[in-house]
Amino acid sequence: MANQTTSAATKAGSTNNSGPTGRGFIGTMAAMSSYDDESYLDFIEGLRMFALRSMNPSSARALSSEVKAGKIKSENPDISETRAVADPIPVIGIRNRMLHSTQGQNWAGVLDSYEKNRAALEQELTDAEKDGPGTLRWDPNFVYPDYFTAIPYHRQPGSYHADPLSGHVYHYGTKVFHGGSNDKDEAKKERIKMLPEPADGVMNKFLDVACAIGSGTVAAKLRWPNAEVHGIELAGPLVRYAHMRATRLNSEVHFSQQLAEKLDFADNTFDLIYMSTLLHEMPLAEGRTAVKEAKRVLRPGGILVINDMVQATKPLNIWSDYDRYFDHRFNNEPYAYNYVHSDLDTFLNEEFRSVVNEVQGKTSTWTCTK
Repeated sequence: MANQTTSAATKAGSTNNSGPTGRGFIGTMAAMSSYDDESYLDFIEGLRMFALRSMNPSSARALSSEVKAGKIKSENPDISETRAVADPIPVIGIRNRMLHSTQGQNWAGVLDSYEKNRAALEQELTDAEKDGPGTLRWDPNFVYPDYFTAIPYHRQPGSYHADPLSGHVYHYGTKVFHGGSNDKDEAKKERIKMLPEPADGVMNKFLDVACAIGSGTVAAKLRWPNAEVHGIELAGPLVRYAHMRATRLNSEVHFSQQLAEKLDFADNTFDLIYMSTLLHEMPLAEGRTAVKEAKRVLRPGGILVINDMVQATKPLNIWSDYDRYFDHRFNNEPYAYNYVHSDLDTFLNEEFRSVVNEVQGKTSTWTCTK
C-alpha cells in the first residue's frame, strides 16, 4: 500500500518537500497527482500480488497434474506442445488474463496521473541536468539500435526512450511490480549489499550496466562511499531521471547514456561491475557482446556480477518454461525466451577465469572473476 512521505526523497537542505506533483513523495518517487490515482494503483498492485501468490501456485499444480496424467509426453517438450495442454486449463487462463490486464492498467494509471503534472515533472528533469554532486552525460539525438525501438518494453507506453516521463513512469510502475517492497530502494540496497568485493579488497571504481533509474547505482555509492560510482543506461529518459533522482538524494553518482555493447570506458577500469536483468532484454548476439565489453573494462582480478533469469534446465521445468514464454508472448519480452535457452553458463566459463552460479528461485546470480 502507499506509504506517503514528504521528506525522504528530498535533497539535503531543500525546503521544498511538496515534490513536482504537489503531494510529496512515496519513498523515493513523486506521489501520484491525487489520492484517487494512488488508491487505484494500490488496488492494481493487490490484484497483481493475488495473481502471483495465489493463482501462480494453483496454475503450476494444474499443469503438473496434466503432466502426471501423461498429457505431455516429453521431458523436454517444445513450447507449442506445452501450450496445447496449458492454455485451455481454466485457472491458467484466468491467471494469464489477470497478469496481462494488471500490467496494462498499471502503466495507464501511472502515466495518466503524471500527465496532469507533466510540465512540472519535465522541468525538474531539466533543472537537475547541471546539478550535482554527481554528473550526467546524455544525447537527445542518440541513435538507438533497432532491437531496442522495435517494441515498447514490458508494454510501457512510450517504452523507455520515447517519452520524457518514461523514467517517472518506470519508477512508479515498478513500485507496483515490487508490491511496494522497494519504495525506499530496500530491494536494491539488499541486492547491492550481497555483491562480493574482489579478493584483493580494492574497490575504487564501480559500474552499474543498464542502471535504469539508478536505484542500484545509488545503493552502491551508499555501500562504497569512497568509490567512484558510474551507471550507464541506453534510454535517455531513464538516465536523466536517474541523475535527477540522485541529486535529490544528494548522491555523487556519474550517469551516462551508453550502449552496453560499446562502452566508452578504457580497458581495465573497474574493480566491480554489476549487470542486472539486462541480458534477457537483448538479442543473444548483442548480449554476448555486452558481456565481452564488461570484461574489457574490468581490471584483472575484478568481478562481474550478472543477475538475470535462471537458465532452462534438463529435464525441463515445464511450468517455469511456460511462465517464461508468457512474458515473451504477453509482456513484450521478445528476447527473453531465447535467452533462458541460451546456455549462458558455458559462454561465461569460456570468457572468465572463474564463474560461480547461484540460483535463487526464478533468478540466477553469476559471479565472474577476470
